[in-house]
Amino acid sequence: MEKTVRFDLLIKGGEVIDPGAGYNGRMDIAVNHNRIAAVDSEIPAKSAFRVIDAAGQYVTPGLIDMHAHVYKDVTYWGVDADAIGSQTGVTTWADAGSAGAITLGGFREHVIVPSRMKIFAFVNITCIGLVAQDYELAVGEYCNVEILKRVVNLNRDIVAGIKLRAGRSGGSMDLEPYHRTRKAADDLELPIMVHLSTAPPGLETVLGFLKPGDIVTHCFTGQNMGLVDKKGKILDIAKKVWDEGLIMDLGHGAGSFSFDVSESLVNQGYWPDVISTDLHWMSIFGPNLMDPLKGSAFGDLSESSDVRSMIVQIKGDGKPVFNLLTCMDKMLFLGMPLPDLIKATTSRPAEILGLKGETGTLKPGALADIATFVIDKGNFELQDIHGNKRLGKKRVRNIMTINEGRILKPLEIPDPPPWVEIVG
Repeated sequence: MEKTVRFDLLIKGGEVIDPGAGYNGRMDIAVNHNRIAAVDSEIPAKSAFRVIDAAGQYVTPGLIDMHAHVYKDVTYWGVDADAIGSQTGVTTWADAGSAGAITLGGFREHVIVPSRMKIFAFVNITCIGLVAQDYELAVGEYCNVEILKRVVNLNRDIVAGIKLRAGRSGGSMDLEPYHRTRKAADDLELPIMVHLSTAPPGLETVLGFLKPGDIVTHCFTGQNMGLVDKKGKILDIAKKVWDEGLIMDLGHGAGSFSFDVSESLVNQGYWPDVISTDLHWMSIFGPNLMDPLKGSAFGDLSESSDVRSMIVQIKGDGKPVFNLLTCMDKMLFLGMPLPDLIKATTSRPAEILGLKGETGTLKPGALADIATFVIDKGNFELQDIHGNKRLGKKRVRNIMTINEGRILKPLEIPDPPPWVEIVG
């Protein structure tokens, strides 16, 4: 006799959106062990041990945050990926440069291995990574290509690319780190992720080191390495590299999202390929970070403000308010169609990370990474890092996060480290 029960879990009646698989409509999703087993318009409830009623909810692949800082308890920036992911539908993370060659082994053993999530690394060109706030490039000898190559070749399974923070925050005006980053990426056949912030060097110089397939993060920055001129028109060099195939990543962060810039670019037809957070201990509090462009860790680095306080102040109750869903709210406000938004947080980053078909999709055979959401309607205040506000009409709210077939219980986000001061 054929067994009636075939699946461990069945999600019924949700509006499935998976651009990578071409799904868009009401469907049922069945899970067996840790994989997607079936997707169909009607799968009998009796065929599963557990049934989740997702009527009225959107069902998507588990989200991928391709730019975050999750080297917790070791670096200045690192937050807890498991806690945040369990609350937001994120099941895969890429850490953007927290670990360098010397610290990557610790990142694997103390963050990646214990995590319930899938975590990958863009390894910093400097061997110390982002242990402290800034100035990782100040000692040129730390940009050792040979050591980086040896370490990456021992950790290919977790390395997504090479990270370079362009601009003054890295602590070096020399172009040698850029040359070394290009050499390392070429020798290892990996993409570069470059962070745009404040010149020098100039934007054209930085973009000149990149090739199609490399990643520009902070593409909607309002700082002086931005992609538009003073009138909001996309710069010729930015248009050229965007059209030629550089990958554009939002990387919102605490200092890298401007409504004026984003509205100008999308009105000219330029949208990010990937929507990511640049999540860390300063961005996680959103607009409650006090004076983000006046003397904090994210000042516009003028000649008079090179030395910045490592202690940052947070107003309010100290509860985290910023995550990937916040970024999605802003993209919906800007007019990004929902299927495009889901693509930019699932299948597109999966492809860039070399995970196509394994995660970021609901195709049978893929890992059972699934998120369910509702979109609330109302009036929701949105704010960029300059304090400019907009009134959004939609807000994405996570209902359930499933990681490799396991329904995750939302975890509490740990208290901030001592260098984050809650001032009420």
